[in-house]
Amino acid sequence: MLGPSLRTGLLLLGALLATLPGCEEVDVFIPLPEQSGPAGVLDGTLTYSGPRPCTKDGRVVGAAIVLGFDTRLLPPPEGLGTSAASIDVIPGDELFGGLGAALDVAPDGALRCPAPDDPPVTVSATWRMSPLPAGTYQIRGFYDHDGNFDPTFSIANLPSRGDVAGGAIENAAEVLGGAAPRYREVTLAAPIPAMGARVSGIAVTLGLPLPLERPVFHVAEVLAPPSGVAQSAGEVVMASDFLLDVFSPANPAGTEASLLRLQLAAGVPRKEVASAAAPPLSLPVGGEAAPTLAYARQDVNGDGAIDGEDHVPDSALIPALFPMSVFSKLEGDDRLVGQAAPAVLIQGLTIYEDLVTTATLGAEPLEPKESAVIGVRPAALCMHPTDPAQGGVLVISRAQDGEGNDIIAAGDVAGVEEALSRQFGRAIEIVYGCLPEGRYALNLIYGTGQAWTVPNEAGVCAPSEPATSPAVCGARPRLESQDVVLRIGPPDDPAYCAEHPTPAICAP
Repeated sequence: MLGPSLRTGLLLLGALLATLPGCEEVDVFIPLPEQSGPAGVLDGTLTYSGPRPCTKDGRVVGAAIVLGFDTRLLPPPEGLGTSAASIDVIPGDELFGGLGAALDVAPDGALRCPAPDDPPVTVSATWRMSPLPAGTYQIRGFYDHDGNFDPTFSIANLPSRGDVAGGAIENAAEVLGGAAPRYREVTLAAPIPAMGARVSGIAVTLGLPLPLERPVFHVAEVLAPPSGVAQSAGEVVMASDFLLDVFSPANPAGTEASLLRLQLAAGVPRKEVASAAAPPLSLPVGGEAAPTLAYARQDVNGDGAIDGEDHVPDSALIPALFPMSVFSKLEGDDRLVGQAAPAVLIQGLTIYEDLVTTATLGAEPLEPKESAVIGVRPAALCMHPTDPAQGGVLVISRAQDGEGNDIIAAGDVAGVEEALSRQFGRAIEIVYGCLPEGRYALNLIYGTGQAWTVPNEAGVCAPSEPATSPAVCGARPRLESQDVVLRIGPPDDPAYCAEHPTPAICAP
């Protein structure tokens, strides 16, 4: 995870200690007339400690975004959620109104932003979100420093470089040491009484400036094994009964060559840069420096230390890296809507240069790269995120590779199932069978939670936007590079899938 600087960390800790409440007071909340039944409300104080905001046209640029997440649907990298349960927005003029003359407002309305060495400011405001059903929630948030947040579009619904992140965090001291933040969990107990329920006094602190842009990417090259993979316009197709030729720690080069690998280049292709950087898309591309993707070791067990315990599930020899890669199944033929029930995910393998280099990485910082190589594991996790009682399955296309090596040694299956069950809070069973067919979106995720998904709105025309050419959606440009999917296609050997069918829980 990207840790805060010492200065920023001290600011965060001071603000947290100054605003932590002594207890949670449960009050009552009468739902709005248009609500169908009892509901809950969460509220509290937001404290911002960070750079002074920019101003333009006599107003403060940006707003504080407060997001409430159901703990069963946390956002990546911790969970499988794709949207918050509720949101509150505190306009910048309201949050920073008390600064008065300290706000640097240009007489002609021009954009003015603080210098890097300007002293930080601390301000506060109240927040509230409702109506909420019974459940357990985490509160996260950020200050949208450049004013480009838009919750309705995936290309603008997450923080970007310079935004100031935080939330209702419990382990401020550990965060200073580099550990991942542990967010406070707030419960609206079921059943909610007829008069509703309220939990007040929830302190939210924003104090971590984000140093990275979102990991914007495009598929630059498909590195395919000799069989089991095909390509067509806008699609990379992998057979549902995909067979790894080699999967062996003794042959890392052969193992790597057996994987379907996607080379994901930072930014967009050169021919699309001008259109991507200009309004209305305004993507963070086109600067003087070539775009890069930031690599970092994952603290898998959350102990604040990067060591040999922080490895991928497949092998203790391969460290787990950011950017994390996930392929998420889409809803039918829709290219923008993910399948929610069940969620079906294929986790990619992030490779730093090659598997041998990846296996020998130490704890030192990694150099950013202009592209990332992602191996597509022939395994899919299927589960209903909000219904743990249904359990889940990890379906692996084959029990052995082409040379007879076990994909998971028989003696390790129970241990892997136990680890997966603990991670996802439900019983997970390993099954060998054909992968769920359909289209999958490509996702890259940083440890900060910043992410990028392809396909997205920059590459997919809305129904109201006629595609008059491959490069146009209505009155705006279309970026073809942002409309690519992984498709799990029909098997190469239908008889194998008849004998080893896709588990029923994977079906929508």
